[in-house]
Amino acid sequence: MTRLAAFALVLSLAGRATANGPVGDAPVFAKIEALRPVAAAIAIDGSASDWGAIPSLSDANETGLDDGLDITSVAIAPQADSLVVRIATKGAPSTYHLAFWLYVDYVGQERVDLEIGLYPGFPDIVWTYPEGGTAEFHNFTDSELAIGSVVEARVPYAQLVSTTPPTFPPAMAAALGGPGARPWLRVTAFTRDYRLPGAPVIDTGPAVASYRLIPTPYSLDSAPPAAAADPALPMPPPLGGLWYLGQGGFGLGSHSGYWGYDFSIVDQSLFPDSPHPRSANADYPSFGQTVRASIPGTVYSIENGQPDIQPLVGGSTPANFVYLDAGDDRAVLFTHLKQGTVAVAPSQSLAPGTVVGQVGNSGSPFAWPHLHLGAEHFLGGVPGVPIAFREVEVGLNPVTADPWLRWLETWELREGYFTRPAGALCGDTLVDETLNAADVTALRARLANPGGAPLTTEGERRCTVIAPARPCDVRDSAVLRRKLAAVPLAPGISQVCSAALGT
Repeated sequence: MTRLAAFALVLSLAGRATANGPVGDAPVFAKIEALRPVAAAIAIDGSASDWGAIPSLSDANETGLDDGLDITSVAIAPQADSLVVRIATKGAPSTYHLAFWLYVDYVGQERVDLEIGLYPGFPDIVWTYPEGGTAEFHNFTDSELAIGSVVEARVPYAQLVSTTPPTFPPAMAAALGGPGARPWLRVTAFTRDYRLPGAPVIDTGPAVASYRLIPTPYSLDSAPPAAAADPALPMPPPLGGLWYLGQGGFGLGSHSGYWGYDFSIVDQSLFPDSPHPRSANADYPSFGQTVRASIPGTVYSIENGQPDIQPLVGGSTPANFVYLDAGDDRAVLFTHLKQGTVAVAPSQSLAPGTVVGQVGNSGSPFAWPHLHLGAEHFLGGVPGVPIAFREVEVGLNPVTADPWLRWLETWELREGYFTRPAGALCGDTLVDETLNAADVTALRARLANPGGAPLTTEGERRCTVIAPARPCDVRDSAVLRRKLAAVPLAPGISQVCSAALGT
């Protein structure tokens, strides 16, 4: 089958959309193709009039200082040969030198690979941050820059890699474009005021990520960090809502050499605390969030009494955890749990959706509240096995209405993405965990007849109708049958709301 034929088949099979997001990769490919000519036609003239439907993320922060340095929105258009950025400010953008800066993440495990200071009329300032290496300072030929009603910049990749001395790291140069490049990149714009002592940061805008606006189809997922000896263990997400996968398997930090994944709730700038910086666990939205068993199993061991460490402070205390024997020589580890919240006991059999504890910060020196999720052969230890989430929505941006959201039946976890449990089923209903047995019966009936079997009055009150119903397909049927497998509703149906549907 040719690539074109395969792409057409993907479009025909996966081009539908749920009420909460697109299904599969095909809608993303279609969006990229629609935006490519728009991005190619952008003129760097200080006007946003030619950006069309290029996605833009808003900045909710109010600096209360210089309106010309107060970022209100950011959009990016990563092309084959250059990165194009648009920054809008509350007032007329400042024209003072080095007022606008960019953090660029395009390689993988480090959240900042480049730091670019846009300098009108002079060579721009660039710091490179090699993965696991030492930061280096560069100057490079001016980016194309215009400051009018908005700030627009075009940063050609070729200019970045030609900086000498020192030489731009070859591995970073190769990752900027071409067949080996990561399929997406992320930009965080921020502003400085060099008229003030120390040139303080005035405002940090949203972290805006986009797939590369280059010919499709291409893989929308990063390359796996390592070759796996075992297939990924599939499971529903153990957390409800939108979570950032900040560190993945075989990372540069504490996950070096094994499969493990760290999840936290972050704000629009990827800060895990609110406001930033904070020194108390309670100021981190992740702290105290419910963790549920992703798959059935038997609790092998737990730890529940270890104290939670102050964020970003060193310590050597053990972590609170739940180690779940999932059968078939597989085990799942939930760790860094909050002291005193582990809700299960050794030898206890767990159904999917059972609460195992809360997110904490135990045994996590120099870190902040997050959930560490890992899988391995039972009592096998490192390197463990990779994990894939079932029935999950995957995005690039820290917003619920992410323009690049994908609904996927199975997704092997990759660092740097956002995940949340899959949303609506059959296009019309978000299921509430307190539905009664009659509502469960009605929902089962919808598998055969989506237009029939109305909910009870109480069920309608607890279920939000969000779009016209569409016929249930095989994917919906499989999801719904699994979620409605057990009555009474708890614990199996409790997974439907807070953990599996994110409601």
